[in-house]
Order: sequence, then structure tokens, then C-alpha cells
Amino acid sequence: MKKILFSLMVSMTTLVASLDAAPQAVVFDWGKVIGFEDRSVVVNFMCKSFNFSEAEFEAANLEKRAAMKAGSSDSDFWLGFAKKKGIQLPKDWAEQYRATLKKSVGADPSMYLLVEELKEDGIRVGMLSNIDDRYTKLIRDFGFYDPFEPCLLSCEMGLAKPDPKVYELLLKTLNLPAKEVVFIDDKVENVEAAQKIGIDAIVFTSSKQIREELSKRDLLK
Repeated sequence: MKKILFSLMVSMTTLVASLDAAPQAVVFDWGKVIGFEDRSVVVNFMCKSFNFSEAEFEAANLEKRAAMKAGSSDSDFWLGFAKKKGIQLPKDWAEQYRATLKKSVGADPSMYLLVEELKEDGIRVGMLSNIDDRYTKLIRDFGFYDPFEPCLLSCEMGLAKPDPKVYELLLKTLNLPAKEVVFIDDKVENVEAAQKIGIDAIVFTSSKQIREELSKRDLLK
């Protein structure tokens, strides 16, 4: 009887230890993992709309950035620019422009499906991304950041991967030990920096590969 009780206690201790060590959070990079930014889509649309050369677009775009810092919206600047230059734009140009922006900042549906599966299984899902202010605003406006908590962005943190302080901040925000966090990034240097402080980090190559890696860690059914 004592042997049976002892065996049960050992089994329970092993199970609890295993559960304690199991990953509790998966954190993704944005670019080339969850989503992408393709600036050429916007440049081509603007050159066609305004009959710009690429150099002319870049010059006007600098004016736009200054106007936005002064409080103007993206669309309002371009509509005002067209009026000032006597350029006739389609009535639905603002809608076309927004659709173009959305096309230039895309998300991988298969990765978002994976995110939802993880969340349904009680796994915390976060984001850790090096990104500038302009793309941050676009991605946030389109709701692509909504599934991720926390969502740590270099332009808001004042820090960028592979700085070790970034990963320390991530762990502090998650309130989890490194061994309970899986981090996924397409850049080897970012993965290696995470691994150095004990995070289980994976170099991203495809959604299929990441599914396989997460299945190995018993994070997917």
C-alpha cells in the first residue's frame, strides 16, 4: 500500500513539474511571420493617381509627413494636394487609397488561424516587433494587432531586437520565466538573442513548420 501511495505521489509530482515547465505563452514577430509591408504597392498607386515619377512622389511624401506632424490626416493631405495642383481624382479615391494601404500591409490568414487556436487552448499570445511609427498606425487601424496581448513594438518601447533588454521587458510584461515562453522570429540574430536568456525561440520559415514546432511542444492538438 505504501509503495502504491509513494508511486502515486511521484507521478503527481512529475505531472505538476511537467505542467509548470510547459510553455504558457507564444510570442510572434510581425514582418515576414504574421504579416508583411510592401511599400511598392502604395508608391505605384500614388504615381498612377497623381502622374508622379517615383522621385516626385518621394518629394510630395515628405510634405505629407510634415503635414501629418502638424495634425493633418494622410488622406486629407493628398486630397488637398490634388486640389492645389488641379488634379482630378475619382470620387471614391479616399476609399481606393485606404484599400491600397491595407493591401500594402497584409496579414497571413493561416497564421491568424494558428493564433486563434492557441488562444482557444488557453495559451497567451503576444507580439514583439521592430517597426516604425507609420506602419504601426496602419497595422493598428486595420485591427491586425488586436489578437496580441502584450503587443510590444520597438517604436513605442524605444528598444529594438536583438537588444537583450527587449526580451527582459517581454518576460517582465508577461510575468513568466523564460522557459515558459516560445518566441518566433524570421531573423536568426533575434532568435539567438532570445535563446541566450533562456527563451525557447524558433526561426520562422513557414506556417507549416511553426505548426510542427508548436505540436512538438504540445501546444497544438
